[in-house]
Amino acid sequence: MAREQTSRIDQPTRALARKRILVCGKGGSGKSTLVALIAAVLQRRDYRVMVLDGDASNPEGLVRLLFGVGVPNEPKPLIEFFGGTERVTCPVDDPSPLTRIGESDPVPAKPINLSTEIGPEYSLARGHLRLLQAGKIETYGQGCDGPIEKVVRDFMLEDEVVSLIDEKAGVEHFGRRIPDRMDIILGVLDCTRESVSIARRIHGFATEMGTDNTWFVLNKVESREMSDRMMDLLGDLSDKVIGTLPYMTDLVKAALAGHPIDEHLAAKHVDPIVQRLEGIASQCAFPRAALDD
Repeated sequence: MAREQTSRIDQPTRALARKRILVCGKGGSGKSTLVALIAAVLQRRDYRVMVLDGDASNPEGLVRLLFGVGVPNEPKPLIEFFGGTERVTCPVDDPSPLTRIGESDPVPAKPINLSTEIGPEYSLARGHLRLLQAGKIETYGQGCDGPIEKVVRDFMLEDEVVSLIDEKAGVEHFGRRIPDRMDIILGVLDCTRESVSIARRIHGFATEMGTDNTWFVLNKVESREMSDRMMDLLGDLSDKVIGTLPYMTDLVKAALAGHPIDEHLAAKHVDPIVQRLEGIASQCAFPRAALDD
């Protein structure tokens, strides 16, 4: 019986295919690291994965975490596929949906075919993983990153892939309604009171959105006492915690050496979290905001 149960657990449910998972939290909580760990586990479970770097201020974090140092070129900014900041508008000033160049159909209504539409210059690829960057702050005085956020919000795919979206620190994206078109919001909490405060704000914003599909992962937990203290501080939100990750010195060493995330290390700690996400995805409906919101 135990062998049969193990077999069922190891068999992917495919429940996360075509789902968009937004990973957010305070600065330094480990958002990019968790994205890389989840991506590694999803590949081991035979998912195709698209990682979208939505952090305009972090120049190479996900490139290093997923591919290591020494990559000749970063991906071309995805915002250029849509015409750059000259064409893509800030979602606050103009909430209209993203469109392809020369087309009027909104991307959310006519999703992108990642396999045929997005050229190799826009991504780094390995196996069943593709990493894309929405855009970066490249020059002094470049201006608002709102247009980049619109790409994050509306870059929806028709391919059977899991979309992991690494958002920038804080909660500004909620003010711009970027999570409107996400299926799951996953907050990363390090063991600080600031993270507890951020968690309450994220949950409050999600309630305003009309979704209960917001979950949290405790990260960099050094002891059971620390975990228990965080759960006490979270109070009623402790039921929304779907996993706990220890402080991993191996990850710190890999970061200093410039090595990509170790897939075996990822599987050891993150596979239970991915299984929880699959369970959530298989049981929940995913309403998205109307295209003209």
